Amino acid sequence: MESERKENYKTYFGRYYVLTAISLLSAHQNVSWATFGSIAIEAWQAYGLTAIEVTLLPGFILFTIPFVWCLKRFGLRVVGVSGAWILALGCTMRVFVPYAPNASDWVWLIHVGHILIGYVGLPVMILPPKISSIWFSPKERVFATAVAVTSQSLGVALGFIMNPYLTQEYSIRTMLIVQAEMSLFIAIFFSIYFPPHPPTPPSVSAKEERVDFMKSLKELLRNHSYIVLVLSGGIVMGGSFGFQSVLSVILNPSSGFNDKVKVDSIWSFLRSTSWMGAVSAILGSISGQITGLLADRFQRKFKVILLVLMSLTTLSVLWFALSIYGWGSSNPVNLFITYSLFYTFSFASMPIYYEAAVEATYPISEGISGGILTLSCNAAILIFAVVGLAGVFSLDHPERAKAMTWTMTGLSTLSLLILLFYFEHYKRLSVDTATKQKENQNKCLSKLLPDNDEKQLLLND
Repeated sequence: MESERKENYKTYFGRYYVLTAISLLSAHQNVSWATFGSIAIEAWQAYGLTAIEVTLLPGFILFTIPFVWCLKRFGLRVVGVSGAWILALGCTMRVFVPYAPNASDWVWLIHVGHILIGYVGLPVMILPPKISSIWFSPKERVFATAVAVTSQSLGVALGFIMNPYLTQEYSIRTMLIVQAEMSLFIAIFFSIYFPPHPPTPPSVSAKEERVDFMKSLKELLRNHSYIVLVLSGGIVMGGSFGFQSVLSVILNPSSGFNDKVKVDSIWSFLRSTSWMGAVSAILGSISGQITGLLADRFQRKFKVILLVLMSLTTLSVLWFALSIYGWGSSNPVNLFITYSLFYTFSFASMPIYYEAAVEATYPISEGISGGILTLSCNAAILIFAVVGLAGVFSLDHPERAKAMTWTMTGLSTLSLLILLFYFEHYKRLSVDTATKQKENQNKCLSKLLPDNDEKQLLLND
């Protein structure tokens, strides 16, 4: 009986392949989604793309609930592999658009391609906690989620550097071709091996039946802790993504900054918003993975970790805002450090929010709980995009752009205050822990009792 229990719960080496696949998809989706934001002038010259077309509002959030339903209905492999090929299709379509003045009849290919790329933002944000639950043991889950989620940040860093560099050194079409080739490689990588689940589950919670879709939505609306996490996490995550998108507007040429990738000294490096965004994104990815390791090592500490990270996030962005307005040092070194700290701490909280949401709502499917949290995050990004398109924060009004720092400070503070009302629940972990304790008790009994039928009955109980 004891050996039977051990056989029922195990992990497989293939879990690392699956994690690599979703991480690659996550990183490249962010590279592709941010294609024209860092080369807005070149995009206008080559294709006649306007500011609203470059921004392309994240309207794909309308597909969040249908996507979550599809994940529940068709499983991990179908939505994962289809997402990879949709990304490849979206990236490839944009390659065939001719340059201006002939672009006007074909520019719709860019729009459709970008919508497809935007849609893939749903699986890269929703699938990580699902994959970690299905494939990884209870002591690996948070780190696995952190690796997949923070790969988005690595994609942001790569996009800040690769897209402008290839465009400026070669051509905008060369950059699009490279993106298409990368996406095709990832789609093939997905197709080779991305099963819906391992042969045997890694934990007892992984094999438990999940609540059906409609009942899950109703229960989520009544879950106090989950609502707190959705509000707090959505505000800070969406706010951070939105804030990063206007970094080059806040730190514009009138303040001594630029978006050049090629630099010839440490000072030009510090004054480049492209490198500031890239460095902060890399640090955010590293900090998120370190946080995931710590959360796995010191379990049941989600609230403490989130409160520390959100406090540091708020202090960092406040320091940045004060410096922008002259109440602190406006030295490039100070601004580089404070912004990097803000992004590092805010992004480190992302995997914890997702894992805390799953723990608070078990046995509701990870895809559903993570999907609603993603919807909240994208709603916050949408608000930032609408504000930007309204012309409130633009290069024509740099003094208004500075106000975005106070907006982010307020959002971070609000997120921190909401988080105070979060009551920790570890429903999934409790199931796995109880099973582990039962196994340990059986081991002790097995050593103490003689081998007979009575011993077997006790172990079965």
